[in-house]
Amino acid sequence: MELDNIQYYFVMVLAGIPFLISMSNLGSLGSLRGSGDGLNEAHSSVLVSVLVPARNEEDGIIECLQALSEQTHASLEIIILDDRSTDRTAGIIKSVVDSDPRMRMVRGMELPSGWHGKHWACEQLAGEATGEFLLFVDADTILSRETVSDALYESKHSNADLLTVMPKRTANCITERLMFPLMDWLLFCWMPIRVAHKRRIPNLSSTFGQFMLFKRESYLAIGGHSRIRGNPLDDFSLGRTIKRIGLKWVLLEGLNCVEVLAYKGNVDAFKGVSRSIFPAINYRVSVFILFSIALLGVGLLPLFTLVWTSTSASQKDGLMLLSAMSLSMVIISWLIVCLKFKHSALIILVYPLSMLVIFWAACHSLVTHGFGFTNWKGRRMMGHRIRF
Repeated sequence: MELDNIQYYFVMVLAGIPFLISMSNLGSLGSLRGSGDGLNEAHSSVLVSVLVPARNEEDGIIECLQALSEQTHASLEIIILDDRSTDRTAGIIKSVVDSDPRMRMVRGMELPSGWHGKHWACEQLAGEATGEFLLFVDADTILSRETVSDALYESKHSNADLLTVMPKRTANCITERLMFPLMDWLLFCWMPIRVAHKRRIPNLSSTFGQFMLFKRESYLAIGGHSRIRGNPLDDFSLGRTIKRIGLKWVLLEGLNCVEVLAYKGNVDAFKGVSRSIFPAINYRVSVFILFSIALLGVGLLPLFTLVWTSTSASQKDGLMLLSAMSLSMVIISWLIVCLKFKHSALIILVYPLSMLVIFWAACHSLVTHGFGFTNWKGRRMMGHRIRF
């Protein structure tokens, strides 16, 4: 093994990180079962405000609201805000609200300057809520019948200020099938969850906007959505703020009880993922570069080297051994994620393609956010200053 091949040692060490973290996380990431187990009589009387912002959601809002109307938690109010939709969303909401006394619809006010649309919708919803707990749910999210009860029990049991759930993502197009397993791999294999739960490190967290259960006083203590009005990522930003001021953040896996509907197609899926990547790394080009080098190095270099050395006239046993070890650790970590999050194991055969797609989405995110080209739900998202 030659010293001029130091990059292969580096890649092997880098490949060991997701391998070791994924093994550790198998015993660290708890589950929200959605089974109704454990909720006692005292908890059943706690009022939970379920808050649903909705803009142009005619394709999925009916499933979301029907699932909410079937929740078994006894003390519940469900408030849906129609954020000036231009499709049939408002009419669909009204038809469901009229059949359930726990539900009511709010008409969204005009978007103020300096606000992102979803943040303003959530801020209005929080102002309408009266519950001790505030549960923000996206309009494309389906909850099993016991989810609110179980989430409230887990929140009370762990004394969480913010409890969030890693959902099951429905994939109907090739872009989703390539990107969703990689997104789970990036979280589960690169964030040590036990450490994330114990340490006040804001960036060592991942919060999912599809399901965020706040204690009311904790939500108000961080300033609510008003505090992050100019940041397009409400979920990541709120979770980081919770940790920054020393409150308790809890992440659970919710594959059996929280499901997110698929995007409309490949283009929507690509744009939906892209709009979150650059804000997630705080608009830093340096982090983008390091992320790209690490992702492509771990994903492509060992495989490329094995193919190259096996077909070369002068085989290099040292490089083959390092590359084989690196590739093995990456494949094992991918297998763990596929089994844990119920992805097809066949994705392992094309995982380098998944990495290339997400890299392209990251490049798209950098350009569109940097130049203020990002649109979502018919609204132009504000540009943001790029930092090195």
